[in-house]
Amino acid sequence: MSAYQDLLKDTSVAVEDGNYFIVTVADLNLNTTYPIQFRWKYKDGTYGLWGATKIITTTGEIVPGRPNLGVSDVVGDKGFIKVTWNGNDSSGKPITNIDRVDIYIDGSPFNGLKPAGSFKTSGTQTIAAPAGQYIVALYAVTNYGSTSPVSTSRTVTVADAGQTIISPENPDVPTLTAGLASIIVSWNGKKLVDGVASNFSEGAFASAKVYVGTSAEFVTSDNNWVHSLNFANGTNQVSIGVGTVIDKSLGTKLEYGVPYYVKIKTVNAAVPPVETSTAVSSSPTNITVDKVAASEIKTGFLSADAQILAGISGGARVELSGSTTPFVIYGTGGQELLKFISSPTPSLTVNGGGIFTGDLSAGSGTSIFKSDSSGIYLGNETFGLAPFSVSRNGTLKAQSGTIGGWQISGSYLQNTTGTFQINSNDSAMYLGSPDSSHIRFTPSQIAHYNGSGSPSGKFTLTTSNGALTLSGDIVGSSIFGSTVTSSSSASGRRTVLDSSTNAISFYDSDSQAIAHISPLDSHNGLLISTGGAPSSTFINGSSPKIGLWKYGTGGYLNIQLSDQFDGLTISGSDGYTELTTGKTNVADSVINAQSLRPIAAISNSVFGGASTINQSWPANQEGLIMLVYNP
Repeated sequence: MSAYQDLLKDTSVAVEDGNYFIVTVADLNLNTTYPIQFRWKYKDGTYGLWGATKIITTTGEIVPGRPNLGVSDVVGDKGFIKVTWNGNDSSGKPITNIDRVDIYIDGSPFNGLKPAGSFKTSGTQTIAAPAGQYIVALYAVTNYGSTSPVSTSRTVTVADAGQTIISPENPDVPTLTAGLASIIVSWNGKKLVDGVASNFSEGAFASAKVYVGTSAEFVTSDNNWVHSLNFANGTNQVSIGVGTVIDKSLGTKLEYGVPYYVKIKTVNAAVPPVETSTAVSSSPTNITVDKVAASEIKTGFLSADAQILAGISGGARVELSGSTTPFVIYGTGGQELLKFISSPTPSLTVNGGGIFTGDLSAGSGTSIFKSDSSGIYLGNETFGLAPFSVSRNGTLKAQSGTIGGWQISGSYLQNTTGTFQINSNDSAMYLGSPDSSHIRFTPSQIAHYNGSGSPSGKFTLTTSNGALTLSGDIVGSSIFGSTVTSSSSASGRRTVLDSSTNAISFYDSDSQAIAHISPLDSHNGLLISTGGAPSSTFINGSSPKIGLWKYGTGGYLNIQLSDQFDGLTISGSDGYTELTTGKTNVADSVINAQSLRPIAAISNSVFGGASTINQSWPANQEGLIMLVYNP
């Protein structure tokens, strides 16, 4: 019901004083929940308020058990089948609350899809049927159309209405031959009387049962009954293959290499059938199933319950099996040459060498390994995209790894400690860890860097012009080069040591040379000069100069501040030569020397030929005078 319905109609029955009613609601579904409410209906036709909702659930249907159908409950007779049901299920309990029990029969003219008859209660049903063999089963049907599990099926044979049934007759001897993985049983469909084969009497034969055992004394039973031959008075043949169950109670199956015995019995068409008391053995009495030669196997699919072996057991062979080691190749000594293990982790083991021709591929995606005309590579199905590859001409490519203590990454090559690195991203070579202070070599410069990756300014050598920048001390015994400059630039205020002039030159902010210090030719002295270029001689110089040297050989030249004369004194060790500047009134009493107060200008010609300068000057003059003493 999709909505509430007023059910308080003629079905309501008043109880006691009319304040209680019994309402019966029909046509509800099984095992379904329904909400119910009540309200009063007064005599004047009006209604009260609805009461609280009550939830009820209808009971579900109980499916009956499978109906009982014993062996003797189905009987075939001349022209009909008689079926009996005792009213119980297969466990012996009565089946109740059902509509009926249907009878199903399989076999023409019955199709097994609709009932051939029904039981409302226990009893017996007789159903007309032509001669033939049929299968009978029962279903219990509930009042709502549900069915029980099917009963045990029973096979029954119906004789022709006019047929006469007589006792079965002993059959002629069957013959055995070995087929491909099978035993072939052949029989002429005749009886044997006094050693002579003849046709069966009318009504004596319905079929011949074939039994298989493993000894000549085996006893025939339903357990070892494997087939029926039903062609009377004509040739019958059946092939019983390897794997056929020959003992139902034990589950024994036909196998290779085992002698098997075959016996047959005939049965008549009686219901139930009657079989001969004597079992006739085959000729020969037993036969062994031959293994099928490989040349005889012609199939698109070959299967085996245990294994397939090609070769010599214990020697050179190939084994295929359904175990966790499904494929093994053995050598002549029985040693494993190749083995595939499927569980728990699939693996392939190859022992020994060999030659493989053609392309090789293992794995897939980023786990693939391949070898083909391009080379060997892994990590990608395309050679050019693989992170690792070796071409046929020996070219190695690897995105990362370690070779001889060198670590390879996607962008650099470095030693194991990370203190030497060649980086392809910035075309640089790192001496020291890139994460700390290091020296970096690039095509444009060699420089010192700090740990943050920025130049520290401590050391820079520019490759384009050879300029070297330092922010520290140069410590060493020798410095070589044509020019040494105190500035980072070749212009502006600077001091230059120039090998071409053998001088130290000083430049002003306008890049003009203003003073020089150079050796004095042939005098073993020092010359301080001014002007645009350094001078190597005191004579004929065009700019102001100061010359410092010792006349003669040996000894020393001493330049010092003079306490006596409040000035500068230059003296030598070879005799006594003194030059004094400053203020002094000391008399010329010093032996072999002149102490001069005034400023004296000495021309080049005077200097060149004088050995002693002795002049008087006004007192209290300030200046510079040079005195040369010649002992």
